[in-house]
Amino acid sequence: MRWVTILFLLCACSSLSDKKLPEVFVETTDTALHNVNGCWIWKGEKFNGFILEKNKKVLLAKLPVSCGLENGTAVSWFTNGHKKYEKHLVAGKREGIQKGWYANGTLAFIHFFAKDKFEGEQKTFYESGHPWQNLNYINGYEDGKQNSWSDSGRVVNNFTVKNGKLYGVIGRFDCMSVYKK
Repeated sequence: MRWVTILFLLCACSSLSDKKLPEVFVETTDTALHNVNGCWIWKGEKFNGFILEKNKKVLLAKLPVSCGLENGTAVSWFTNGHKKYEKHLVAGKREGIQKGWYANGTLAFIHFFAKDKFEGEQKTFYESGHPWQNLNYINGYEDGKQNSWSDSGRVVNNFTVKNGKLYGVIGRFDCMSVYKK
């Protein structure tokens, strides 16, 4: 009987992930809401709906949850109304484009994920809007051209990573050259 119950829950959850989430809203302050090893439980059951974070009546974050797992586009805002972040989740894992902003509305980062790991070009920016870092990843590991700058635009790092090895580091006092004498 126990296996039948588990199988039923798995089938019910997989079919829910393909459908629109129910219009159920639970606030983070609800004592019946718990996160157990990455699974959202509400009133003893895997949660389906939206988890809301509020500051009084101001909505600060909205997290979609399907069968206990974060699934969909999560959004957060600063108290001034500017967007703080927007992240996409599939079965509890980051997937696709993730964006973050500073409180003044300036873009802070654009990250790309595949199966919860950095993938491709990752960009971060200073609050001024100037680029801070452009890093490249393959399957969660740095690979390819890596650059960083000071807020004034001075190159801080400019190197390449291939097969886990660093080539061409410049502009850092705490780094050692990869060139051997």
